[in-house]
Amino acid sequence: MEMDIEISPAGSFNFDTPQQIWKDESSQIMQASRYAGHEMMAIQKSDDEPDIYELRYLGLEVSGFTSMDEAKLYAPQFAKAVFGELSKLINETN
Repeated sequence: MEMDIEISPAGSFNFDTPQQIWKDESSQIMQASRYAGHEMMAIQKSDDEPDIYELRYLGLEVSGFTSMDEAKLYAPQFAKAVFGELSKLINETN
């Protein structure tokens, strides 16, 4: 069955917001951007590990980046990987 998927009025806020534009770019602790209508964060892992950064998106995370710029560069690939992981959780039989 083919479906015509549309953005709902409630969802339009998420998708009308500029996508893949990082906010707070002067911060080396935490920055945020929207990917596919949802917020992704690039964040310093901890005060104990100030040279390690991670990405967080839709309840999933990846760590091990050595700079904020490296984490942000990887963000589009991570967003795609997250959707791949989430699709594995969907059982297509009832």
